[in-house]
Amino acid sequence: MSNGIIMITRYGAALWFCVAVTVFGASAPAGNVPDSYGEAMAWYGDEARAGNFEAQYLLAFALETGAQNAVDREQARIWYAAAAEQNHPRAQLRLAIMLVEGRGGAVDQPGARHWLEQAAEQGEIDAMSLLGFLLVTTEPIDTVAAYRWFSLAARTGDGAAAANLAALAATMTADERATAEDDLEAWVATH
Repeated sequence: MSNGIIMITRYGAALWFCVAVTVFGASAPAGNVPDSYGEAMAWYGDEARAGNFEAQYLLAFALETGAQNAVDREQARIWYAAAAEQNHPRAQLRLAIMLVEGRGGAVDQPGARHWLEQAAEQGEIDAMSLLGFLLVTTEPIDTVAAYRWFSLAARTGDGAAAANLAALAATMTADERATAEDDLEAWVATH
């Protein structure tokens, strides 16, 4: 390829490095492509420790999924949290999922709700849908907020959110739906 994007020639290591080149805008001659997955992960680790939230997110994802290496969900959770604290919406979503499921540590429903709210407020569609679900399945139940998040996600074409919205609306009284619609309109007007 041209324009500074390195052709993938070394399986996983080159792929991870190419993501770095593309995401971070780094310019590196082809000779600087890491020879191994370990070298690529070391590069991400250096960038993550330096505070680069995109590197923190990508390192966490690699650790969570075990991309060509052993899974380390505890470390993944730590790096997702570091990126989430810097308002990285995908990291906030992935961290919330780990907190809901208790992967890499204890289950933390309030923490998951917090991070889903942060990501949803930034427009992360999957976070909106999951937050809506969490708001109707865990205490404290908040059907008005769930209606808002399902509605917003459904507007983007999220079929699951649309189905959940319909199911939720069917359980609400006319007054509850009117309150939820008012809340939705108010949210849209301020965002």
